[in-house]
Amino acid sequence: MKNFGYHGPENFVERGINAKNSEFHAAMGLCNLNYVEEILTDRKESYEYYLKGLEMLNLKMQKITKNTEYNYSYFPVVFHSESDVIKTQKALASNEIFARRYFYPTLDNANYLSISKNIPVAKDLSSRILCLPLYYSIAKEEIDMIVRIIKRTLKYKEA
Repeated sequence: MKNFGYHGPENFVERGINAKNSEFHAAMGLCNLNYVEEILTDRKESYEYYLKGLEMLNLKMQKITKNTEYNYSYFPVVFHSESDVIKTQKALASNEIFARRYFYPTLDNANYLSISKNIPVAKDLSSRILCLPLYYSIAKEEIDMIVRIIKRTLKYKEA
């Protein structure tokens, strides 16, 4: 239950909560409040660096609306197809880079919930989103490597 009801990255088994934090985690969070502006600035720079690196691939990126105080917690990318997501995720993992398919699968797959099965837009988008690594102090060289792997993967699609 403490991990959102997940058992593995794509298997919902029960209702859950986000209860992974301990008192120690809370104390560390309080200590880091002194650095929140620096952390957010760094994450924003990394986010924008990703955008610049991926712009020529014609992938869909998250649009942050005006007057939004975004925390740059994720860097979701919408690929053209689920097969592109899977190939890219495998290529990154083979280089020990772990991107995650957030928002996948859709909640209509959870057999303990009564959710409409007619959600084609959610199903389509969730199958094509991959969140790339984004964290405080990620090096530009790391982002460059991630972008190169994605470009290589999408350029040389299997026949």
